[in-house]
Amino acid sequence: MSLLRKPLLDTVTYFVQPKRFRGKINIQRPKPPHFTKAKYLEICKPIFESSKKNKTMVELCGINKNRKEEEVDNPFQRIIAKEALGYFQSSRLIAFYHFNHMTGIEQFKALSMFHKEGMHMKWLGKKTLEMALKGTPYETVLDFYMSRNMTVFSTEPKVKQLLRINKRFPQLVLLAGIYEEKFLNLDELIKLSKVPSLEMAQSMFVHTLNASANRLHRQLNSHQTSLLALLEDRKKQLDDN
Repeated sequence: MSLLRKPLLDTVTYFVQPKRFRGKINIQRPKPPHFTKAKYLEICKPIFESSKKNKTMVELCGINKNRKEEEVDNPFQRIIAKEALGYFQSSRLIAFYHFNHMTGIEQFKALSMFHKEGMHMKWLGKKTLEMALKGTPYETVLDFYMSRNMTVFSTEPKVKQLLRINKRFPQLVLLAGIYEEKFLNLDELIKLSKVPSLEMAQSMFVHTLNASANRLHRQLNSHQTSLLALLEDRKKQLDDN
């Protein structure tokens, strides 16, 4: 019975393992095709006529010259421009810097030091500033924005603190500034930083007035004081006699 149950032909299962012929295929430097195949591939390459054919050098140079880029209205840029105009109108001190390369840590330190003094450090593009300052008294400052620039706004005229922070970061080159609606260059800002504050000037003025009054009081009472001293001496002499 066991012989009848056993099939006459056994099925054989083969183990197939794919293998590349003659090593790996070099993708960067593929093997060149056969001469016949390469010949047909070269014949079948499409041929496109160049747009610069039969054109003079002047015409070729005028291709990029006459090309006009379409200006796209950016609502977010208009919001930034409106905010920048508000900074210009509300600030009593505005400083214009040329911004050289700084690391992220140095930028954060400079931003923190300006923020502690109540100043705002802003990077504004020239197109945004043109939208904000065209037709305003600040339009002349657009000449500063020719490369990488930075602007510092302050509601208080803290020129001395501004120059002190500027010494800490040589990458920030101070160009000029606006102090109380008056444009000042770097030398004028340095001279202005040496001028004492209003409170100190008032105290010095009061001290000068008090000194003059005290000197005048001493001069007016000097004769009376000397006469009184002489009379007291004479009285002592008469008492001794």
